[in-house]
Amino acid sequence: MLTLLLTMHSNNTIEKSFTTEHAMLFFKEIEEVAAGYFDIHAKYAMLRDVFRRVVNQALSQTSINFIGLFAKVDYLMKQLNVPTSKAQLIHDTRRMLNAIHTTSGDELAAAFPYDVKATALLVELLSGRTAPESLSAYFATTDRKRRWGKLDANVLRCIVNSWDDVYIYATEEQNATEIKICYGRQNAYLWLNGKGDWSYLKQILHKDVQLNLVRIRIEDGVYMPELIIYEPDYLIDITAIASCFETYAESPYVSLVNAVKPQPNTIHIHLGNLAGQFLDETIHERHSTFNESIISFFHNNAIGLTSCDDLKKKPVVERFYKEAQQQQRNIERLIGEVLPQEVDEYDNHDVVLEPTFFSEVLGIQGRLDLLHEKNGNVTIIEQKSGKGAFVPFTADGFNPNRPEPQEKHLVQLSLYRALFNYEFGKRADQLRHFMLLYSKYSEGLVSIASMPELTLRAIRMRNLLAWLHIDCANNGFGILRSLTPDTLNRNMLSGRLWDEWVRPELERTLNPIRMATPLELAYYLRFMRFVGKEHLLSKIGNKTKDDSGFAAVWLDTLEDKRAAGNIYEGLTIASFGENGDAVESLQLKFSEARSVDTSNFRTGDIVIVYPYSLGCVPNACAQMVNRASISDITEEGVEVVLRNSQTDRRVFDLSEDVRWAIEHDMFESSVKSLYSGIHSFLSASKERRDLLLCQREPTIDESQKLCGDYGSFNTLVARAKQARDIFLVIGPPGTGKTSFGLLNILKEELTTPAANVVLLSYTNRAVDEICSKLVESNIDFLRIGSELNCDKAFSDHLLCNRAKDCRNARAVSELIANTRVFCATTSALNANIHLLKIKHFDLAIIDESSQILEPHLIGLLAAHTSTTQNSQLKAQNSISRFVLIGDHKQLPAVVQQTAEESRVDEPELHAINLTDCRLSLFERLLKWFKTAEGYDPRFVYMLTHQGRMHQEIAEFPNIEFYGGKLSVVPLPHQTLPTGTDELTKLKTQNSKLKIQNGIVRMLNAHRIAFIASPHVDNTTAMKTNQAEAEMIAATVMQIYRSTADRFDEAQTVGIIVPYRNQIATIRSAIDAAYRTMYGDADSKQAEAQRNKLHNITIDTVERYQGSQRDYIIYGFTVRQRYQLDFLTNNTFEEDAMRIDRKLNVAMTRARLHMLMVGNPEVLRQDETFSRLIDFAKHSGAYYDIPVDRYCAGDFPVNTGNRFVSAQIKTTDNIKKT
Repeated sequence: MLTLLLTMHSNNTIEKSFTTEHAMLFFKEIEEVAAGYFDIHAKYAMLRDVFRRVVNQALSQTSINFIGLFAKVDYLMKQLNVPTSKAQLIHDTRRMLNAIHTTSGDELAAAFPYDVKATALLVELLSGRTAPESLSAYFATTDRKRRWGKLDANVLRCIVNSWDDVYIYATEEQNATEIKICYGRQNAYLWLNGKGDWSYLKQILHKDVQLNLVRIRIEDGVYMPELIIYEPDYLIDITAIASCFETYAESPYVSLVNAVKPQPNTIHIHLGNLAGQFLDETIHERHSTFNESIISFFHNNAIGLTSCDDLKKKPVVERFYKEAQQQQRNIERLIGEVLPQEVDEYDNHDVVLEPTFFSEVLGIQGRLDLLHEKNGNVTIIEQKSGKGAFVPFTADGFNPNRPEPQEKHLVQLSLYRALFNYEFGKRADQLRHFMLLYSKYSEGLVSIASMPELTLRAIRMRNLLAWLHIDCANNGFGILRSLTPDTLNRNMLSGRLWDEWVRPELERTLNPIRMATPLELAYYLRFMRFVGKEHLLSKIGNKTKDDSGFAAVWLDTLEDKRAAGNIYEGLTIASFGENGDAVESLQLKFSEARSVDTSNFRTGDIVIVYPYSLGCVPNACAQMVNRASISDITEEGVEVVLRNSQTDRRVFDLSEDVRWAIEHDMFESSVKSLYSGIHSFLSASKERRDLLLCQREPTIDESQKLCGDYGSFNTLVARAKQARDIFLVIGPPGTGKTSFGLLNILKEELTTPAANVVLLSYTNRAVDEICSKLVESNIDFLRIGSELNCDKAFSDHLLCNRAKDCRNARAVSELIANTRVFCATTSALNANIHLLKIKHFDLAIIDESSQILEPHLIGLLAAHTSTTQNSQLKAQNSISRFVLIGDHKQLPAVVQQTAEESRVDEPELHAINLTDCRLSLFERLLKWFKTAEGYDPRFVYMLTHQGRMHQEIAEFPNIEFYGGKLSVVPLPHQTLPTGTDELTKLKTQNSKLKIQNGIVRMLNAHRIAFIASPHVDNTTAMKTNQAEAEMIAATVMQIYRSTADRFDEAQTVGIIVPYRNQIATIRSAIDAAYRTMYGDADSKQAEAQRNKLHNITIDTVERYQGSQRDYIIYGFTVRQRYQLDFLTNNTFEEDAMRIDRKLNVAMTRARLHMLMVGNPEVLRQDETFSRLIDFAKHSGAYYDIPVDRYCAGDFPVNTGNRFVSAQIKTTDNIKKT
């Protein structure tokens, strides 16, 4: 089987990535899958997992990001120069592994020996090692007979190998064979008989780029597609494509200018949004008066309207109201009267408002304003509140009441027509009405015919945008330096429109780039590229994590999605949440009860909801989807709130064999705010730019004195007050960084009567925590955000709700002006950045700042208003001072890019401590303020008294990660001797019964313990560990027995594991252990007890950050050396200490007891875990007991306690605290 393989290893990167050790491990895994007694579908799911990991390991050190398994395998085959016959065997297996769900068990069983053989062949090709005989015994004795897959004439995916002026030579996905594609003029279908132009493709093609060939004819062996789509998995929004058809240019570079522009806040924007509301009200037949509509609109858009400069002028406001009234009248007449006359089968109950579509075929996505579909016939309406194209009043047929459509609006409709045609297979006669609703005009409902030439231009723009965005993400945004108004003005626009509006706006946007210093420009361009790459990977996925990126919605198999917890399927609608006739939310029911935490969904997640036929594979690209947010998840089902309410429940009342699916969505609008935020840095005040770039030392004013008394926090508060620019607070676990640090700094700031403060954090949960402290302290505040992302206890503080009590705009302005404290996530404030135009904040306190990437803060730090002084335009900071609170030794922000991709190479940026874009601003500034003696106390303060962990639990992380700088407060629970808390009672009870349960005695003897789990030879289901699950379950049951009357599922015990798969394994083990201990009683009391145990939180360390429990059990789960890479992938070195952030967070969640369960043989291969095991052994708290004996509590306990607490540092102030 192994021929000519040793000569194929020309690629050093693959050789380094795929070692002999990897090969032998994978051979072992393949053999165990082949030998295992599993259902054939389960065996294939395991084999697919192994196959994917083999491929990913081989590519782990490449600098290329691949989209999908086809692209990865094709690259490897070409790099290794694998003969076509062998490459096709591996591609055949790839295809079979992608079709598990739609292939019968008999077919899979027959194919299995071939696919085992091909997977082993892949390992052989990558490593140069021969599969062991024990594995080859499971191989098919012959190679698989090739079965040519039938090509889909509608769409074919291929990967480019080479090209010339006429032809592209590529490998097609279906059969992995090379094909010849004509993209020259000879292809009349593509060039539309000379009316189109595809010559631009030659300029953007490169080796390994993926293409979709759409509607193919094959003539003399040459493939003749109607359309060619460049990198189709990178979806481009239809609106973004249309916006590149400007009056001054038809160019993809317009999109770059639009990306960095400030978020618009004009009367025209608000009029358009209000017109959209009028359309909703008309469709829903709400019959709202104009005043009712205006009041509702104002409540929902308080910040934008209050901060809009246009609306501060009375004549403009009057004109706004007048035009709005006219638009409302026009919409009511055009939709209520004219549309039913135009569309024979029209029924407003069949209207869907703002449906979303994803087209993997065309590489586009879009959100329509109005869709009407009945009897297979489609009507589409796009609403526009502004003017039509300019038409001289002297032109023939000029009608001031009927607009001439703008070209960009026609582009939108053309792409929607193409989507329904190519993606959904609608015939031309079914695409009945494609209309533009210009609601400014009384005759504004304009029907648009098919425009094939414009469609080709629109597809050209889509392809160019995909190329430009991907190129900028990979190679940088340097092109921005060469863009000027004149280079952009390809249409040679002139006259007043160009001179007075377009050119000045382009200059305002682009001039700051030209005026930037070399350091400012380097900083700007590096973070632009970082954000661009994050955006790219959020769409196509990153190379270190399968199932990442939005493209996984169509690239992943159903098995992949299930394994990753990225889909809810088989749902039925149980009930509707309605407001009148409008459906605002859906209650969806699971086919059977399931644990909440075994999926990858959480409350507040943005999702897509769509139907599919029972027995079919869910496919989000097959029809429209509804965008929604998850408002609740239970074991019975999911509740979602629709982003756009629908007219009638009949939209959802489909046939009985319809089921619903939920998958993750992504928001691209947040990326726009990041780009414009980074760009605003270039226009910020010089002193603020110099501060961020470490070109001046922050200002200190030692004359500032405290007005309040904050006990042991006086020094912190005083230094934060004296820092007049920026101040950092390091808050290790349990040191009260929010409860005391943030709150006391806030209270001191509020002693200045006119001071305003904004409190920020990265997550909504953290902002909820801040809100709870404000409520406890009786401090009034406003929160920026929505009901969906805010704890119900604080919804009364939401600005959108408080604004409902305001009768007019002046009242809203006064509310904002008179409220001194605002709360928000950084993303919410970035989305409402216009607040900083009308509200100056003396101080921003940013919690969790070590979890916030620098680009997420740049726009806030750079926010300014412009004032004129001595005829000079001067930038005034919107926020005067910043206090950043965080702990860089806990978990950082989640980043898609690898260390290599995030690395900063520019020397001038290294000089300001910017070496890795994944580091937070907090961490970069810490490096700036670091001296030989430690951190400069003028700018940095470290909280060192922790009040969470018992002193024995704190010892290891304190020494290992914090250099012994932490001490206990002490609070009473921190110095309790062993055996003096809840477990004492159970110990006494057990002694009376002459039962000496070892787990109970162990918990009485130790605050921290390590329990060794056995080595598991079987390598299938690698992300679960049954032995550890049973040991954890037995421990939980003994804790439950000891605290039954006081057991609180939210406070008593928590379990941390690295893999989501292990959550379900542990939960099942706990359920089984409960039945063993208490039986299967059906009483309500028994059910309540079961629910208490069933509802304890079992989750990953990432989701536990910020939480605490009395008892924490950390199940390491890992069974193989390679899994340690995932377990320890958040480590760094500081002051000769190796900081393992995951382990630090996990260990510091526990108040009274910390138990760790893991296999020492595997864990000792990591130096930190090895020291942890030695620490447990030295403490006499290391237990290596057979699983059955441990679970039965049948083992001796070392009752001697080595731990002798260090002298506890106390002061009167600490005692007061």
